[in-house]
Amino acid sequence: MDALVYFMQNTSSVTYPYPVKKLSIHDDMEMAYMDEGKGSQTVVFIHGLANYAAAWRYQLTALRQNWRCIAVDLPGNALSSHGDFPYSMFFYAESVKQFIDKLGLQEVVLCGHSMGGQVAMILALRYPHLVNKLILLAPAGIERFSGTDIMWIQAMMNIGDFLYADELHLESAIRDSFQPNSPDMPPMIKEMKKLMQQQPLRHWRNMSYKSINGMLNEQVHQFIPDIKQPALVVLGENDKMIPNRLLHPTLSVQTLALECEALMVHAQVKLISGAGHFLQMEKAEEVNQYISNFLLSN
Repeated sequence: MDALVYFMQNTSSVTYPYPVKKLSIHDDMEMAYMDEGKGSQTVVFIHGLANYAAAWRYQLTALRQNWRCIAVDLPGNALSSHGDFPYSMFFYAESVKQFIDKLGLQEVVLCGHSMGGQVAMILALRYPHLVNKLILLAPAGIERFSGTDIMWIQAMMNIGDFLYADELHLESAIRDSFQPNSPDMPPMIKEMKKLMQQQPLRHWRNMSYKSINGMLNEQVHQFIPDIKQPALVVLGENDKMIPNRLLHPTLSVQTLALECEALMVHAQVKLISGAGHFLQMEKAEEVNQYISNFLLSN
């Protein structure tokens, strides 16, 4: 099989705004992605937990006019290969690193949302020569979890009570990720359910379970001061997912933003009012403007 093949899914699949390609990373792994635009900088977009590349549709549409924009489906997610993979943060980071190498990209800008932000930070820390700039939207990884926090979450997952355990939990998690009455919420619920239905539920649960464990057990909070690349961090003031409301009910988004500014000395930290966790969709114009200004800066 050629390393690069075009792949179009048009059955009961989800809708991608641009043609989808697949790139062979290993003999048993392919990553699906969209590749749009040209420019002096290449932005690689990394989605969050149990999500897909099409969540970046508003960014690709706006930013491809001036930059090359590549949005990936992480392994085990959406149209990329499913298998008995580790689904840890380091696994995802290494997969994206090999994807970047396979395409011959250099000094990319990484843009990660939620879990994708934690993956992006690990990549920037491990391979600083590959990452020129870092964009983090409502990123996991900036919130610290104690040993007790981890034990509590793992106990909930062990009894099947976690965000992505089944369609009911999935819908609830997505609703909590958007502002009430957001027009992007119903399509996201519909598409994510389709993605869940296209694979055995045991695989979906395994991938989600391992990914959540990875976020907890491969924390980057203590290493954030070592990130040397210029960074843009954008948070939604009404985010109900980050910080974790159950474990850290007194920790506000505003406080988290201040902590992030203190830890990441080369970062610009922005707060967007009226935005939830999926701020790149709910407040696309503001997010795109912040990203554009950041990409144009030295």
